[in-house]
Amino acid sequence: MQSYDFTCSQDIDSAVKNMRNFGITHVPNFISEGELGLINTEFEKILINPSKAIISQSGHPMNPDGRTARFSPWHNDALTDFPEITKLFRNDFLKKIAEAYFAPHEIDFNDEVFATHEKPAETPILPWHFDRMQSIKFWFYLTDTTKENGAFEYCPSTHWEGHYRAGFHLSQGCGVEDIPNDIDESLIRNPVSLELKAGDLLIFDSDGFHRGGIVQPDQERRVLRGHTHPKNLRRYSDKPLSAGWWLKSFLNINKWTGNASKRILGDQVQDHTLNRKKHKN
Repeated sequence: MQSYDFTCSQDIDSAVKNMRNFGITHVPNFISEGELGLINTEFEKILINPSKAIISQSGHPMNPDGRTARFSPWHNDALTDFPEITKLFRNDFLKKIAEAYFAPHEIDFNDEVFATHEKPAETPILPWHFDRMQSIKFWFYLTDTTKENGAFEYCPSTHWEGHYRAGFHLSQGCGVEDIPNDIDESLIRNPVSLELKAGDLLIFDSDGFHRGGIVQPDQERRVLRGHTHPKNLRRYSDKPLSAGWWLKSFLNINKWTGNASKRILGDQVQDHTLNRKKHKN
């Protein structure tokens, strides 16, 4: 198996270079031990406490005993209710990396932050996939995490493939919500399990193939992640007469040109990439 080194210091150029080459980079010891204790306390509050900064709270969709919450670090109440986590995701170093990665395009910097608390389960937290919505993610473990805890896995450099897969489906008239993005596991090569320390920072392009592992008995996984999107990104639903709406309409010539607008694959070699929402077991 190929080995990779995408660890870097708090240096913007090195981080962006790793992101370009591998789709992922790792900055050790980003959160101090003192800050980590305060952040873990706020993490527990985000999952269950009321706050106007919280967008949603629920059970975990793929982890039966887990919980998840989504909040905005830019809401007026965020600094009052969750000051340490809010400051973390407003961090200037993170913003400069996001700006450099997407430049010259404008961004919505960490416009949503997810807290996920996963408990022991028999199945992976998520299957191999790339995200339908384009983003880079700033990811923090809040406890030391290994394969036993369901460590995050990533296939370095597949962000290029995910990028072009998504672009192809969108050009063919597929809506963002309908992009097939759960990857046939037989196509996965050289995955890396990100076993990191509490407080380490992981940054990755979500067009790369990734998944969550399996949380073993008597283990847990605590994760905070912020999502940064290109500004004015096409969303899951298209407004009438928008560019996306026209692409999905019968007026998109790619929808009826057949083999003239795509590569050809035989039935025996086609992959089995699926849209999870539409192909539940």
